[in-house]
Amino acid sequence: MKTFTLSFPKFLFIGMIVFLLFSCSKNTTLQPRGNGGDNSDVKVISNVQYGSNKDMNGHMVNLTLDVYIPPGAAASDKFPFILFVHGGGFTAGDKLSAANALKEFAQAGYVGASIDYRLDSSIDANITDPCSVDSTLTQQAVYMSVQDAKAAMRYMVANADKYNIDVSRIFMDGNSAGAITVLSSYYLSQADFNKIIPGVETELGGVDNSDNNYTNTFSIIGMAVNSGCLPNPNYITSSNVVPTIFFNGGQDSVIPAKQGHAYYCPNTMYIYGSETLYSRVVSLGVPAISHVDPQGGHGPYTEDFLTSNEICFFNSVLSKKVESGSYTAQESNCP
Repeated sequence: MKTFTLSFPKFLFIGMIVFLLFSCSKNTTLQPRGNGGDNSDVKVISNVQYGSNKDMNGHMVNLTLDVYIPPGAAASDKFPFILFVHGGGFTAGDKLSAANALKEFAQAGYVGASIDYRLDSSIDANITDPCSVDSTLTQQAVYMSVQDAKAAMRYMVANADKYNIDVSRIFMDGNSAGAITVLSSYYLSQADFNKIIPGVETELGGVDNSDNNYTNTFSIIGMAVNSGCLPNPNYITSSNVVPTIFFNGGQDSVIPAKQGHAYYCPNTMYIYGSETLYSRVVSLGVPAISHVDPQGGHGPYTEDFLTSNEICFFNSVLSKKVESGSYTAQESNCP
């Protein structure tokens, strides 16, 4: 598996950018939300610095996040927390893409934080052949995104009282590249990354102690994964598995819904998408939900669909009434 694993980020994430340039127009028109779209009463704290580190060009950058707090929250109130990681192929995107979704989560009684993380600015977004991209810098960008996500989580947990967070009820959520960051940050250890990218800890620092000086630990109780994957489903074990809601397109040309080579390039890694990861989670006796649009490509679900179904799923995790289920097309998992 080592040969494939070393290629893990090689073409996968550039392929996402190319594909999303052609597919995002399908998902930009959102339906009205349940409260009429008026989320002006949600408290938003913008551009909170959670750390700093060198970017791909060796320049020191400040890393920031936005926090969304439920309306009318008193200082003593505690809410479940969601850390959100945006997509964009590890070369684009920003924390503002989650603003509408996290305002909806806040209305439902969750504190949310959407992070900016270091991106790979060395890749030409106009590339037409993702199978020809050099892997070295992209591998580092993936590792950096995981460092940043973990640092953001440490910051938020260390400041839980300030942001009304109940640290016993933490979730992670990510789209596309963000979904891979979420999965990798939770299921892959430092030792795993050292095997995947030899020398990375020496060159870029540890995955659990970069960006800031916070040393606190944290645990999560659930996860939402939109168009993500892992290099091996066996990273999910009986000792670390958590309830998860998965989303994928059945015709995804970037990340196969079940398994296959990334971007269908024969020289890229063999990866495992949502359907396989869903099966792995439920085989370990932990509830999960899988949404697969049989005719959908990469990221086939609207923001409204994702948000409403994730809220239902996270609520069921909190109430300990979550049940496994596999859904197709636009079928909702909400009661």
